Amino acid sequence: MIRFADMNDLAGINVLHEQLHIQHIGYRPDIFAPIEQPVFDKLMAVYLTQPDKRILISENDGITDGYAALSICDTSKGAGEILPFTFIEVNELCVAENAQHKGIGSALLDGVKAFAREQDAKFVELGVNAQNTGAQEFYKANGMFVKNYKMQYIV
Repeated sequence: MIRFADMNDLAGINVLHEQLHIQHIGYRPDIFAPIEQPVFDKLMAVYLTQPDKRILISENDGITDGYAALSICDTSKGAGEILPFTFIEVNELCVAENAQHKGIGSALLDGVKAFAREQDAKFVELGVNAQNTGAQEFYKANGMFVKNYKMQYIV
């Protein structure tokens, strides 16, 4: 079942967030640091308390087995160089390792797309690590495409 999370879901979300963070450390140990549980609570609680943030979760048999952390972005709050519109940014999407390849990620993305339509958003976007080719293929299979590339030079 896909639904919006509330504060009662924070512990289950944080188990998955830690799994995702460990993956991030594996990709970029030069920028991602190990963190403790109170930091996970603080990071994810923002998505449950701010009006422009949401978390969708997948819950099966009372267990949170996936989540998508979202931001509602409004370009009209900028300097005016971009036309005003709303878009949804998926800041994180994680499915429990033991629940992958069962349609949970696709169901979460479908929930994100439905929420975007409800918000009259122009598009949904997200970032994915260049090394995470499996995630890239997953997103492409779910209708997403490469919009641009971000380049980096390590000094």
